[in-house]
Amino acid sequence: MWSTFAEVCGTASASLIGLLFVAVSIRIDLIAPSQELRNRAAQTLSLFGTVLIVAILIAVPAQPVRALGAELTALAMLTSGLTIVLDRRAKVFESAHAIARALELLAPTKIVSVTLLVSGALLVFGVRDGLYVLIAPVLVALTGGVASAWLFLTKITTEQNPPNAEHQDDSDGGRLSRGLHPIR
Repeated sequence: MWSTFAEVCGTASASLIGLLFVAVSIRIDLIAPSQELRNRAAQTLSLFGTVLIVAILIAVPAQPVRALGAELTALAMLTSGLTIVLDRRAKVFESAHAIARALELLAPTKIVSVTLLVSGALLVFGVRDGLYVLIAPVLVALTGGVASAWLFLTKITTEQNPPNAEHQDDSDGGRLSRGLHPIR
């Protein structure tokens, strides 16, 4: 039963890692100069990577439940540490891109780390229902990662937050400030 879950999660996360690479590659000219956007992309990659590792750990044949719990607990701590570092690095230089704040709010890294830790701890203590708890961090990571990848692909534009938005020229009806460029 759980092997099918592992296959689906592994396939989905590997595919989404590919999507993220495509999205970042398409927008590399805008992402590369921004330390914040690069670190937000790395956070999204860590979400997908976490799901891929979870799938691999579940797929290990004849693995004791407590061993899986210990591995998931270690993964939760590693994921948490990595996302804290990436978040701090992203905040060193605030990006001028309006999308950077949305990416920060959208990344469910804390939820994924905590629920993964809870699942691992339950399994360490021999509670097999900890596997059902594992569904939450996987779904949250995939959903948050997809939303972030979508924003990287569609919403990063050359338009940046103006230093003084209150005095912005609105002669275009606000289209340019929302990243909507006129058709030429």
